[in-house]
Amino acid sequence: MHLCASRLDAMRLATTRMKIVLYSPNFFPLVGGLEHVVLYVAHALVQLGCEVTIVCQTPADAPDAFPFCVLRKASWVKAWAAMHCADAVLMFNVSIKGLPLVLMSGRPWAVSHQTPYGADWRGRVKVWVARHLARRNICCSAHLAAHLGGTAVVIPNPYDEGTFYNGQPWVFRTGDLIFVGRLVSDKGADVLLQALVQLHARGKMLQLTVVGEGPEETALHSLAAQHGLSKWVVFMGAKRGKELSALLQRHRVLVVPSVWPEPFGIVALEGLACGCVVVASHTGGLPEALGGLGLLFPPGDAAALADAIEGIWERPFEVLPDADRVAAHLSCHRREAIAQRYLAVLSEIIR
Repeated sequence: MHLCASRLDAMRLATTRMKIVLYSPNFFPLVGGLEHVVLYVAHALVQLGCEVTIVCQTPADAPDAFPFCVLRKASWVKAWAAMHCADAVLMFNVSIKGLPLVLMSGRPWAVSHQTPYGADWRGRVKVWVARHLARRNICCSAHLAAHLGGTAVVIPNPYDEGTFYNGQPWVFRTGDLIFVGRLVSDKGADVLLQALVQLHARGKMLQLTVVGEGPEETALHSLAAQHGLSKWVVFMGAKRGKELSALLQRHRVLVVPSVWPEPFGIVALEGLACGCVVVASHTGGLPEALGGLGLLFPPGDAAALADAIEGIWERPFEVLPDADRVAAHLSCHRREAIAQRYLAVLSEIIR
């Protein structure tokens, strides 16, 4: 639920001039899930009255126009000075390269874990750092917290509520299925195409829009052509922001067929916000992102995915989630709501 205006004003007053450094090697103009989370949290912390600086290694082609400072590929001295002057440092994922800077700053610090760490030596070192050195650990899902082990606070990821919102009523939408994501094997777009093959064999002649780009694009084109689906599958390339929101608002069903355990899945929130029925793999943090408001199927199971999609067209009004429940779920993922939870953790570690 949203805080009332007086409580928000009180929080802004209490946090005015609180200095926070967000350390994330990757940041805009890169546009992955991590970069979006950092951007959303930074904007919301500024709105709550904090002074925010982002330290990253991502170059930019043009001057930044954010309401916060971005230090890109800064020298050690400049990055250390920013951290040393801060009240707290929030690192997004454990960075072995950035760890000495954070430790040398002498400031309280926490880690927001956005992805699991591997089983190699780097992964083991990162888990050890999280468990033994970080003042607080934050995970974007309970699934990820279980992977990390130890004690972690679960703060889910936010979405851009100003861009993604419900538009055209479901029954008047012209698009059938939509996939949004990187065209890599982990995202399971091939599983969705196999499900589409089965749906067509059953007489359900549905159309699919694929939004994204990546190394698997050529193979996916070939798979669609092999099964005679070329005229039923439209590849749109990468779309972002309002253009992506408009596409989602024109489609009835968003499919998130990931075959690897997604740490969270912001795209599921975006689909819900745009009024889509969301069908997602029952893996990783995707069930948490959906909050019981979509359909789940076993990852990699094209037949089960086809069954779920067929059921939507046979009983649409039985699967459309309750609007009030969707609104309540999304309100917990608004940028300011998530930033308030981050701010509560950071306030604890500086006491």
